[in-house]
Amino acid sequence: MKRYFGLAVAAGLLVGSMQMSADEAISITVRPSVTSFRGSALLRVLVSRNENNRMLVWEVDGPSYYRSSSITLDGAAAARSYFFMMKELPAGDFVVRATVKRNDSSTASDRSSIKVVGGPS
Repeated sequence: MKRYFGLAVAAGLLVGSMQMSADEAISITVRPSVTSFRGSALLRVLVSRNENNRMLVWEVDGPSYYRSSSITLDGAAAARSYFFMMKELPAGDFVVRATVKRNDSSTASDRSSIKVVGGPS
């Protein structure tokens, strides 16, 4: 537990020092980008503050695995950064997506990937 707390604090410091350009509505990073079977990875999502932002949805999609979750956003008052731990990942190549849904029916999204190696033969 202490390890994850330390990781979250370090990631928070890193995010605080990063700048997002004005035209980027959402940005995601997955670390590590390659992990071992049943390993974990940290998904970091940066969302620009916008009065229309209402929902953040993130997804992990692979050959035999899918996980998604959503969180309600409070427009421009919402937090700028979000962290999600992906645990117990099976072997395979996965697409990781994050989408911001807005109250004007528009969306903004970004994607990344993760490779999980090893596992049963």
